[in-house]
Amino acid sequence: MKFGIIFYTILGILAFTIGVYLLQYNFIISIIFFIGAFINGIFIHKEYSIHKNDKIEYQENTVPDEIVIKYSRSGRIIAISTYSIFVMVGILFLLSIIIKPNFASILVLILLIGFTGYFIVKIVLEIKKMSKIIISINRKGIQIKDNPRYLWNDIQLEKITSKHLVSRESKHDYKPEINYLYFFHNNEKVEIKIDDLDINNYQLAQILKIFRSIHNNFRL
Repeated sequence: MKFGIIFYTILGILAFTIGVYLLQYNFIISIIFFIGAFINGIFIHKEYSIHKNDKIEYQENTVPDEIVIKYSRSGRIIAISTYSIFVMVGILFLLSIIIKPNFASILVLILLIGFTGYFIVKIVLEIKKMSKIIISINRKGIQIKDNPRYLWNDIQLEKITSKHLVSRESKHDYKPEINYLYFFHNNEKVEIKIDDLDINNYQLAQILKIFRSIHNNFRL
């Protein structure tokens, strides 16, 4: 964790310094570097939060009646900031292009407007994701997005599982790990990716165990 924080701190300071220096030459380019510094700040916060949240323990007598899990807020902020850089690049080119009454210049203008508009739409979609509930867990069962709630009586083998992506071209290279919430509902397998959510594997495993226990005790 310390190495990650130090690495992102150095990159952030470098990006911020370059941004300050470029203020005297081009405001939009300097904004791009300021956004880069901000992204590094979010990465620092994310590294610290991962380490801090690993220590959080849920208890049956203190857990809320319902746990609501959304997309990771830091992940959304990083995505929005990254897309903002592309918007700034698009605006920079739009301001510098010289429009001439010919097909080529009009085509370039349309492409630049489309490029900028595309990333503006991506920013809007990421903002909307912040309030979207992905998983809801209570003593009745598990609900995924807007689907009907899966009831504990019909759920078996709920757990956190991991898969490694392996392609034919990269059998011996780094294999990225993808984590899932996995269970069977009436003998039908259900799984959903959890890497981009505001909870880690250990916490989610605790919550599943606690609400399963609450349900079993309530049924007795």
